[in-house]
Amino acid sequence: MQVLLVIAGGGGLVTASIALWLQRTSRIGPRWFAGLVAIAVTLSLFSVLAWAAMMLVQIAPLTLTWTLVGTLALLFAMRLYRELRGPPSIEPRS
Repeated sequence: MQVLLVIAGGGGLVTASIALWLQRTSRIGPRWFAGLVAIAVTLSLFSVLAWAAMMLVQIAPLTLTWTLVGTLALLFAMRLYRELRGPPSIEPRS
């Protein structure tokens, strides 16, 4: 199980590196950059939360622990994406 958490953390690092490289070379729009950063941060956060949940498995049932970790990671990713996406452009409709 720890191998999967290391892979998730590594995936976050790779995704963040790709996002920064694409932004530097001006090959990516702000929405895609926000999405990649949200994925990278969520993968990293998920691996840390999942590791902590594995330490708490003796107290809470396994299904409940993983449901809580997955829900928190999904909510965090959605909120981070909305924040990074930026404000909508204000253009009058014709």
